[in-house]
Amino acid sequence: MHKLVRLSPTLFNFYESNCKSLSLLGRLRLSPNGVNVTVGGKLSALEEHIAAMKLNSLFEGTNFKLASCHEPSNDRVAKECGFTSLSIRIVKELVTLSSCPLPRSPEISNAGKHLSASEFHSVLHNVGNSQDKLIPSSNRGTVLIDARNLFETRIGKFCPPNVETLDPEIRQYSDLPSWIDNNSNKLRGNNILMYSTGGIRCEMASAYIRSKGAGFGNVFELYGGIQRYLEQFPDGGFFRGKNFVFDHRVSVGSSDSRILATFLLCSSPLDDYSSQSRCTYCRMLVLVCDNCRALIQTMLYSKLFPDEGMLSAKFEYECRVRGAQRMAFNPVVGGRLNGSVIHYSYNDQKIEDGAFVVLTD
Repeated sequence: MHKLVRLSPTLFNFYESNCKSLSLLGRLRLSPNGVNVTVGGKLSALEEHIAAMKLNSLFEGTNFKLASCHEPSNDRVAKECGFTSLSIRIVKELVTLSSCPLPRSPEISNAGKHLSASEFHSVLHNVGNSQDKLIPSSNRGTVLIDARNLFETRIGKFCPPNVETLDPEIRQYSDLPSWIDNNSNKLRGNNILMYSTGGIRCEMASAYIRSKGAGFGNVFELYGGIQRYLEQFPDGGFFRGKNFVFDHRVSVGSSDSRILATFLLCSSPLDDYSSQSRCTYCRMLVLVCDNCRALIQTMLYSKLFPDEGMLSAKFEYECRVRGAQRMAFNPVVGGRLNGSVIHYSYNDQKIEDGAFVVLTD
């Protein structure tokens, strides 16, 4: 759940006492702009937790989300998802909008208009229909922005047939303001639809867009995010693939089992991040199929590659996409998006542009 409420000293104490008494584990972030809570436990404990929160007027109208969840597939998944302990932190921002100080922080009260899942679906269905009363008519049209990170959009996204979709392909959420600034010409004058996993990232991003002034006022968010949309449209509606989530489930799909993503080496359909494989340079999750992982490890540990320095990193694909040229530690990576050469390098060697480097530990 996330909720825009005033931060008070008693709020921290309430969460700490309530969650510990109910044996709830997970992450809680409290900021001056509100709270963002992801906790797990027995259903009866979660229901009791929600009931206690509803007694507080601060949480009136809160968008609570309950979902069944299997046990973590392994300890690494549990640790990465934060469900091995209870972590409560007071932070300046619920989500870090920018890694560099902004000239003026957007006011969360200036966020875009919320659209329910059914309203959002209706807007996507009726784009171009001047009779649509949910959003105003626009001379330029309507664009749809995915406010999530690249590894999330790889496995699932909205694909409406008659709407221009914009995927910023950002490594982290704090890269989004720069993308918005650099693509203002694509946004100005349009009706701007936005979505994210649960909706919280759209709150800050939409406020940032609207703060840009004239031509950026018509911004609309999917309230409750993809999660609420898939609950409303279990067949997927206009959403294709899986919704990446930050808990044990890792990702959640619809009744449509078609896989959107592929593994970069063998092009096999793949949308499973449960291995929690990460780029050692940028730490982004990467898709790695079991067959290719085994093949590369066999190659590396054979006598064909005797130097142990060649065993120092995981797949560097995402860094290649982002144009990385040299690392401060093994290995060196580089190349363009369409590079297809696989080879290995010492740390002091220059990688030719267009090359694709794969290393694993």
